[in-house]
Amino acid sequence: MSSLRIKVQLGNETENNYHSDTIPMIKFVYVIESSSNKTINELMQALQKYINQQFYNNIQIVQLITHDGFILSKSDICSTVLKDNEHIICIDLQTFTRENNSTIDFDKLWFELKQHDASDNQEKCIQIGLNSFSKLFIRMFGTLDINGLYIFSVYELIKIASEKRKGILKYFLPI
Repeated sequence: MSSLRIKVQLGNETENNYHSDTIPMIKFVYVIESSSNKTINELMQALQKYINQQFYNNIQIVQLITHDGFILSKSDICSTVLKDNEHIICIDLQTFTRENNSTIDFDKLWFELKQHDASDNQEKCIQIGLNSFSKLFIRMFGTLDINGLYIFSVYELIKIASEKRKGILKYFLPI
């Protein structure tokens, strides 16, 4: 069983100077057990759980990047893209949304739905379209709990559809 030691950072020193709503930066060391078969997506989920247990309550990690700015693909295997003592940065949903809003032309949305919610007297909104990199985005906002941006490449959408198809077929195939 191979393990991999990584240096993890959440937040950014320069970001904390410009945005008052950013989370304070934390750094810690994390050991990935069985790195030879763990994907970046699984690592991201494990780091999110660890951060929420140890430091914060409600951080959602949506992306991992290397210290020099390279995005780690969610489907990659940790042992192939990370080396021992690698420094990675966790991108939370709030930071991801702030950084990627500039890639969206809000005048060219495919779909927008705004609806008033009488239960909390707030307007909720969903926007769907393509960003400047031709990736599908879904933006939801309206309250502190509902505020996010989700971006999907064609590859990610095909993978999601394939996984859903496999799940559906399980119910219809004889055992």
